[in-house]
Amino acid sequence: MYTQEYRRPKNNVPINIEERDDCYRLTAYVAGFPENNIQTRIVNDTLIIAGCSDEEDVFAEFLKQEFPVNSFERSLHLNGLVDTTCVNTRFNEGVLTIFLPKKQETTLHHIRRQLEAALPG
Repeated sequence: MYTQEYRRPKNNVPINIEERDDCYRLTAYVAGFPENNIQTRIVNDTLIIAGCSDEEDVFAEFLKQEFPVNSFERSLHLNGLVDTTCVNTRFNEGVLTIFLPKKQETTLHHIRRQLEAALPG
């Protein structure tokens, strides 16, 4: 049914990204990875989220395997929209939340666009 090439995906930690007035909120589902084994860093305007497990690398005979076994890495380009000096993270019950504050000019542009949309044409 499935071939072996699909057994060990590297980048399958699901994420959601929500735009708020003052920041972007990224939520990553990282269940099974201890908080102290998850790293977030920004390199060249790219957010990198990586994690590894303390578990031994055990392989069952799955027909299809989509959960990361012992490590993952995700990279997201920030397009110059984020103030990378003020990024905050929170980890709670297998969910990593990253708050990426918008650069001031990005926030002002968004507010200006909302005001223009509200004005009568």
